[in-house]
Amino acid sequence: MPRKMWTFDFECPACSGSPSLTSKGLYNRVRNVIDLTCRYYLGAEYLECRSCRGTFISHDARLLGQLPDAYQVRFPVILTRKYACDKAVVHLMRARTLGSSPSAVCYDVHEMQTEDWMRRTISYLTDCERHRKSHQQLNLLSCNYRDPPDFKSPPTPKWFLATHIRDVWMRLPWLKASATSVYGEVLKIDSTKKITRKLQGKGAKSASWCTNIGNQRGEILISIMTTSESLSNLSRMADGLVDRYAKALQPNPFVLYTDRDCCKADEEKSKFQRLFHRWENLLVRLDSWHLMRRISKACSNEPPPLYGIFMSKLSGAIFEWDEKDVNLLRQAKSNELVLAGLRNPSADAVNKSISKTELAKHCKRRTRGRDTTVHLIENLLLSLKNATDPLGVPLLGGEAWSIWKEKVRHVACIKDPEGFQLYTNIGDILKGGILLPVFRCARGTTALESLHSHLNSFIPGTVANDVHFQAYVLDGIVRWNRERSIAAIDSPGSTLRSFDQKLLLKENSLRSTVLHQSTQPAYHAPVA
Repeated sequence: MPRKMWTFDFECPACSGSPSLTSKGLYNRVRNVIDLTCRYYLGAEYLECRSCRGTFISHDARLLGQLPDAYQVRFPVILTRKYACDKAVVHLMRARTLGSSPSAVCYDVHEMQTEDWMRRTISYLTDCERHRKSHQQLNLLSCNYRDPPDFKSPPTPKWFLATHIRDVWMRLPWLKASATSVYGEVLKIDSTKKITRKLQGKGAKSASWCTNIGNQRGEILISIMTTSESLSNLSRMADGLVDRYAKALQPNPFVLYTDRDCCKADEEKSKFQRLFHRWENLLVRLDSWHLMRRISKACSNEPPPLYGIFMSKLSGAIFEWDEKDVNLLRQAKSNELVLAGLRNPSADAVNKSISKTELAKHCKRRTRGRDTTVHLIENLLLSLKNATDPLGVPLLGGEAWSIWKEKVRHVACIKDPEGFQLYTNIGDILKGGILLPVFRCARGTTALESLHSHLNSFIPGTVANDVHFQAYVLDGIVRWNRERSIAAIDSPGSTLRSFDQKLLLKENSLRSTVLHQSTQPAYHAPVA
């Protein structure tokens, strides 16, 4: 009841002159609100416009939108046609995990409300039992006790699903602003078919591919559903992304990583160079892991025990570690061994103590160059030409050289762009008394492949219609981007965990204005 509680002066949403609304008393109906453990009722005021004689309920969306943000955030429910849902229940369905489907939330709420009703019933019947015994001790007439209130089951899972979709549409402008406010100098493009299989109903078979473009932090710039990966289907996506960069005055991206279509044998422009032709200086690079996988087809059908050694040598032929970073890490690990009680550790002992994770975390690496890589890979193939496993199965198949001759042209496509730093220092860590840098690498399409493994969890269940599909994917991508932006910045850990862009923006702006404190470093205000 905002007018009675805060004496807020509402304006009539129907009149052109916007006269003030006057109170007409309390509304004669209350809303039944579904909470986590119980139900409660929502009352409202009845307001009237003396100019047009229109009447309005105080929880009308047109009136709630007139309230200041400090009052809007206090409104605890989302209204539906018959019931209302407490926001605590809605928040359980926002998380994109296996246990956040509307059915799972419905059953959890049903269970919690049942147990709460049983606790209240036990308390009531216990008091009745105590009262009955006291009457017996005093030889008084027995009393008849009323039955406890009947338990009312919560609505069906369909109602919970409809409530979640209504919540997404209420936040739609903020979700769209957040999703379209992501940029990057390193772009990555990849497609998957996994998520489109869940699209059913009228939209079934209307899309076969989900194409995503991400940046160096793993955030998603754009995600579209298409029937194919042809230039005609992707051209609108590319033009829209180029226009978004231009309107936001963002610098053009420097490099685009992909897992295929990086170049053409006849030296014409590749597919993505034609797709993003308005970015004339955009470099298209192939993900190095996909090239290694293609070359590894030279091995036998059944990977022998030497397969791991072959892939390790192949990686060494493509990349070289930064000598300065490696020496600093070796010194830190040597100091750790000394602190652990090992005097004068040998170079072999220090190298064995360095894990692959530590090497990738604290050391940069770069490509060796086309000629050097080609020479080293050819030497590797020659040296393993007659290699066999203990059972006599050869490591390399008979078509090893033909496969290499076909893929050798892609070696130039994995070369690191000159004059551009692919590594970002996101923090430091102390090891063995030495401060080691922590790097994040922007090379390759690994982040997008990680997203594809999570896309299915964005949509609970096995099927979704077109409306629910879009709501789930949009909300899931915004939450994904928020988590990636937090993980990309080395800052003091915050106990706050929120994905509501409106709340984050208002809290950060008020904190900066009133308390003169810096905002959260991982938060970027969306652009409307």
